[in-house]
Amino acid sequence: LKAKWLELPPHGGPCRCGQQAASGDAVDGAMGLNASSMFDDRSNLTKGLGACIRDLVRPTSEQLAASWAKHDPNSTGLLEQEEVMKVLLALLDMQIQAAQEAASHRKIEMAKQQAQMERESRRRRSELLAKPAGQVSREELDRSAALGMASKTSPVMAGMMAGYMDVPVTCLTALRDDKDLLEVRVGRLFAMAAVPSGQDGRLVVSRQDFTASYLELFDAAPRFLSECAGGAGERAGGTGDEATGDNSECSVQ
Repeated sequence: LKAKWLELPPHGGPCRCGQQAASGDAVDGAMGLNASSMFDDRSNLTKGLGACIRDLVRPTSEQLAASWAKHDPNSTGLLEQEEVMKVLLALLDMQIQAAQEAASHRKIEMAKQQAQMERESRRRRSELLAKPAGQVSREELDRSAALGMASKTSPVMAGMMAGYMDVPVTCLTALRDDKDLLEVRVGRLFAMAAVPSGQDGRLVVSRQDFTASYLELFDAAPRFLSECAGGAGERAGGTGDEATGDNSECSVQ
């Protein structure tokens, strides 16, 4: 998962962390200031979660089509309330499975990268220590030191990234397991968009209305969480429209 406070530079460029970079031997503030500045904004958590829900938890068009088709064999594009609930549950199961598979794949790749880094660190350090100090170049010394720091801290970063990768699974599981809210969601959809079907007058909703209603949840998540972080919301009479332009991103690399 790409964290916005960690920018990996092109080859040969400086690494910027928390939008601050080293410049020569200058030290910006006391030790630990740069690291702690990543977490100074109290809304970072809610912004990050909102972006992840919008970008990573949102279903694909293929998932939406497959879950609906499973319960609409005649392709009428219209379903009754009980069937729409089944579509919603099938869609969530489909999303959870895909998220689990993606997270597992990324974690395996990350473990391989971690092992490779540790091997390279040991090799570089061994080669450096085999030379007289006067024959060691500055580049060799700095490379070995950087690899040493990275190999020791890679388990910490790997744990953080593994947590990021579990966000979609955790979000979707929470959504699926709250059956009361799912029933209210489907019930409200029928109250707002249902139409009579055929001569028997059974109430149905269209696939388009179901899709639009479900996607609105993920599109609106950043705004709702931003309101929570800022102490805004209905109590303050705010509409939250100012948060809709948030361009935060959350993506698995």
